[in-house]
Amino acid sequence: MKLIYCPSCEDIVKCQKSGRTCQCGASGGRYTDSLNAIYWGKAVPLGLANSSFVWALKDQPESGMGQRFEAFVIPKICPTFKQVIR
Repeated sequence: MKLIYCPSCEDIVKCQKSGRTCQCGASGGRYTDSLNAIYWGKAVPLGLANSSFVWALKDQPESGMGQRFEAFVIPKICPTFKQVIR
């Protein structure tokens, strides 16, 4: 799952086909197909490991600590998530 983090307003937004922006409008992103996405503005690209995230959701406890899942900062040069100038 691809997300963008805006350092201006500290909002995190999930990319979708239609495109989304953060609360302050300084960052945004969208999927161009089922794998590739673009982002713009001050955005920092983030990723969630889909399999790890789905496993954590399925293993949600009734109480106590929730399950950890893998999240990461996507490199500035990434073939599937590219920064564009708007």
